[in-house]
Amino acid sequence: DLVAVGALQACDELKRRVPEDLAIIGHDDIPVADLVSPALTTCRVPRYELGAKAVNALLERLRDCPGECNQTVLQPELVIRESAP
Repeated sequence: DLVAVGALQACDELKRRVPEDLAIIGHDDIPVADLVSPALTTCRVPRYELGAKAVNALLERLRDCPGECNQTVLQPELVIRESAP
């Protein structure tokens, strides 16, 4: 999201309109995402679940010795705001 906020600022300096001229989407849904103008459309990742699964995977690998890695898929959420309706 911080990079996307920087892109919003650059668009403003270049007199480009968001989302009319281009759409901008961030990633993480940090608190500032809905405070900037236009409010930032972003992809929200379940942080707690991500951290818990990462720790569990690490503990499992330490306990059982490194072997084949398991794939874990988390469901992100697209938070539609003003920068990319």
